[in-house]
Amino acid sequence: MSKFADLKILYKILACFILFAIASVGSIWFATSKMAMIDGLYSTLLSKEARAADNATRANAVLTRFILSNYRIIAEVNAADMQKAIAEKEANEKRFLTLLQLVKQQVPDQVATFDGYQRKFEAMLPQYKNVEALGLSNKNDEARAAIAKIAVPMAELQRQFIETSNDLVKRVDVASDAASATTNQTIYLTYAAIAIAMVAVFGIAILIVQTMIAGPLSRLVPELNKVAEGNFNVSLQSTNRKDEIGQITTAVELVVEKVGTTISGIRMSANEVTNASAEISTSTTDLSQRTEEQAASLEETTASMSEISDTVRKNADNARQANEFATETSVVAERGGAVVSEAVTAMAHIEESSRKISDIIGVIDEIARQTNLLALNAAVEAARAGEAGRGFAVVASEVRSLAQRSSQAAKDIKDLITNSNSQVKSGVDLVNKAGESLSEITASIKKVATVVADIANASIEQSTGIEQINRALTQMDEVTQQNSALVEENAATARTLESQAKSMDERVAQFRLRGNESIVRNVRQATPTAAVEMPVKPAPTAAPKRAVARMAAAGGARRMQSALAAAVQSDEWKDF
Repeated sequence: MSKFADLKILYKILACFILFAIASVGSIWFATSKMAMIDGLYSTLLSKEARAADNATRANAVLTRFILSNYRIIAEVNAADMQKAIAEKEANEKRFLTLLQLVKQQVPDQVATFDGYQRKFEAMLPQYKNVEALGLSNKNDEARAAIAKIAVPMAELQRQFIETSNDLVKRVDVASDAASATTNQTIYLTYAAIAIAMVAVFGIAILIVQTMIAGPLSRLVPELNKVAEGNFNVSLQSTNRKDEIGQITTAVELVVEKVGTTISGIRMSANEVTNASAEISTSTTDLSQRTEEQAASLEETTASMSEISDTVRKNADNARQANEFATETSVVAERGGAVVSEAVTAMAHIEESSRKISDIIGVIDEIARQTNLLALNAAVEAARAGEAGRGFAVVASEVRSLAQRSSQAAKDIKDLITNSNSQVKSGVDLVNKAGESLSEITASIKKVATVVADIANASIEQSTGIEQINRALTQMDEVTQQNSALVEENAATARTLESQAKSMDERVAQFRLRGNESIVRNVRQATPTAAVEMPVKPAPTAAPKRAVARMAAAGGARRMQSALAAAVQSDEWKDF
């Protein structure tokens, strides 16, 4: 049994399948043997009993045809038909005797009965021969009388033969019922055998699985739950087995041992980290306070320089804005002079255009005067024409009226243009005077812009120098603030490291190890508690004390680094 327990789980499962296969093959063999027996019963039934019953039935039918052929011999008139009837009678006689022999061979227990039937039949044959002779001699009445004497014993023979045939049929039915009963019994027995075999196989398979697989695993699960809860003081069984369960148990045993050793090392390293982090926290707190004082002084200096820089920058900005305004004013004045020059030119053009328009109006006035004369001449000619020129006279009157109106309009436009020319001349004079004034303003603005530009340049140079000084102070302040922040971060990191080390110590203390609880307790008792007092505010002149604190912090940090390096390089940690 121990060798079977050492087999692989796959082989154990295969053994269960092999048992199932053996049970299946046995069930199939049992069913096959029973089916072979049933086949033999059916073969016997079909080869003997059923054929005997069939041959007996056919023999009875042949006997009936034999009797009918004798009646045909008497009934036929033609000699040829009578010979056919005689031949049919003889054939039925031979067929009947042949079937009797077959029946006796197929049912040996009925040979005596069928021999009696044969003897009775053969005893009647001479009488039937006599009937045949009487029929051939055309003595039909005598032949009928002779056949009537034979009819009664022949009917009795047929009755007995039919009863025997029915008995054979009943025997066939009985044999068929027996075969059916055997078939049903075989089916039930086959089902029962298969069920028993399956129950046995499944019982053995469940026993194997429970004993060899599920049982060891169920015993292993509580121990693994203990390990999951941190209790490494477990007792693992099945370590001497060579299957997968034994391999798992052995591997868990090794893990428990190595994890226990690793946790002990981690606990010792955590204690050293706690002490070193406390020393680092003390030194970094001292450095942080001094760095904060220096940062405060630099911040005040930087604030003063920032105020001076802002004042100078505002002056430079104002000077630069004044310079820009003067420059813009000069540019605007120059643009105004240019606009005035363009206005003077435009006025000259307008004056020239007005003169041309005046000339054109004079031409229009002359055309209107000539049109008036032409209309007057046309009216005179229309008056001479009399009644025929009345319509033309009306048109000439309208043309004359239009010519007069055009002449008047031309005079009005000419008067307006004359007035406009005089006003344009006055505007040209005023624009020329404005241009001269703008030229003088532009010259004065340029002088002011030059002076303001000099002031702006000086202010910009002064602002640049102060900004450089302020930038340097700001950088110093930023560096100091960064140093202070880094020191505070280091102090916070040291405190966090100390807290994490204590937390890790507490968490590791939750593990219950196998046989080394005393070692953990001894380590906890031997490790000093890092009760470090935080200085309220060290004096600025305590340089030697700061040096001593830095050395102590450096020593603690070196010890912490050494402990961490040892923990990282240990084989137990790597395996963990």
